[in-house]
Amino acid sequence: MSRGAIVVGVALSLLGGGCSQLPWLEAEGPKVASVAVRESTLLVSVRAEGELEADKASPVAVPRVPTGALKIKDLVPEGSLVESGEVVVVFDASQLQIELSNHQATLRSAELRMERGDVVAAMENGAIRVMRDVAALERDHSTSFELDETVYSRLDILDNELQGSEAEATIGYAEAALRLRGESQLIDRNIIGVERDTTESKIGDVETSLGQLVLESPLPGMVVYKKNWRGSTASVGDSLWPGNVVMSIVDPSSVSLRAFVLERDGTGVVEGAEAIIRVDARPELELTGKVKSVQNVSRPIRRGLPTKYFETVISIDDAEAGLLKPGMKASAEIIVDRLEEAVVVPRTAVRGGEGEEVAPHVFVEGLGAPQRRDVELGRGDHVLVQVVSGVSAGERVLLGDASGSGQS
Repeated sequence: MSRGAIVVGVALSLLGGGCSQLPWLEAEGPKVASVAVRESTLLVSVRAEGELEADKASPVAVPRVPTGALKIKDLVPEGSLVESGEVVVVFDASQLQIELSNHQATLRSAELRMERGDVVAAMENGAIRVMRDVAALERDHSTSFELDETVYSRLDILDNELQGSEAEATIGYAEAALRLRGESQLIDRNIIGVERDTTESKIGDVETSLGQLVLESPLPGMVVYKKNWRGSTASVGDSLWPGNVVMSIVDPSSVSLRAFVLERDGTGVVEGAEAIIRVDARPELELTGKVKSVQNVSRPIRRGLPTKYFETVISIDDAEAGLLKPGMKASAEIIVDRLEEAVVVPRTAVRGGEGEEVAPHVFVEGLGAPQRRDVELGRGDHVLVQVVSGVSAGERVLLGDASGSGQS
């Protein structure tokens, strides 16, 4: 039996004695209906709201490229039916092409600077070697023979020795200069080499990203966009970071309801609990299902709002579920308790109670003016509630507004 049939059945049971009009009200104002209090079986349910989602889905995410966020250039419209291998997302290549050109220019600049450094170093080293070789010849010339003091003056002899010493010093300077310039050149080459290697790595990263800008469907199915915490989806022009899910390719033939239950109503919602599902787009359908999973921790579902919910997944086991599509809004009544032989009244018969200054009470129809009775309430749903004490089966309680009825 469906939830709707159960509620109707209980209502009919409550109304089995007939809703009477109170004659003492006829002269004073609108008629107030009453209903007989009966014992009945009460199914206690809590409400959950959410969207249908496919049981089988394959996510399509931004590729984990090394260059960072990618901008969407083109998207397959949501709801499209695609085949395996069909293109569903294309990312923009223009920024990556600019980066590639810049990196290639930087690499060429580094290579030219290295080539120029090698040429300049070769020229300067050549000049130093020439200076060293000339000094070596002068040194060898000055030491190749001794000047006879009887032939040359003392000044000539000292000048010759000075030339030899200067030549020796020049050779030492040249050798030191060649060594130091070699070390400096090696440092310069290493610095440029690091810059070149870094640039080559960046070029490789950009080329890797350029090779992953077109995403294809991993399987045949329907395109369903992924919603973010704001409830919005990706669109052309958005920049998304690697790993972000853009959409899912789903099998629309089998769906479940992913719904949210208020934290205060979460008690009793367990795996296997029966549920009645209604879909906004198909109001004529009343579907049955069972709770597949319930999150252990409640959480807000909208940023900035303190209200917390338990996320719940409910399977849909009706044959008519094949008419449903992922993304449709839906709600469910989840059965959390079954009360046998409960004294039940409509909620519209109860005044006061939660959030009000007066205790919960009902007005019981009598021979004269209706009598106010304070009641202790048990569990219930949005329509019916159990009365633990205060009234008995067979008595009649007033429905709706009893103001001006002369109650005491």
